[in-house]
Amino acid sequence: MDELTARLEALLRRCAAACHQNKGDGSQLWEQFRNDLQSLIAEYGPEAVDAAIDDLPDGAGPSFSLH
Repeated sequence: MDELTARLEALLRRCAAACHQNKGDGSQLWEQFRNDLQSLIAEYGPEAVDAAIDDLPDGAGPSFSLH
């Protein structure tokens, strides 16, 4: 797993944990996720982020649902 993929996975895990624990309101959580994702896109480019998303392991972590 490369650095970008690891950073995306960490971002998704943080978001899932916050959703699961109901920390903050949904709009604030969405805005933080959006900002973090945009930062990764600015740093690596959209093609690299898209490829890294494809590289994320399936079912590697606890099951969660983003609403």
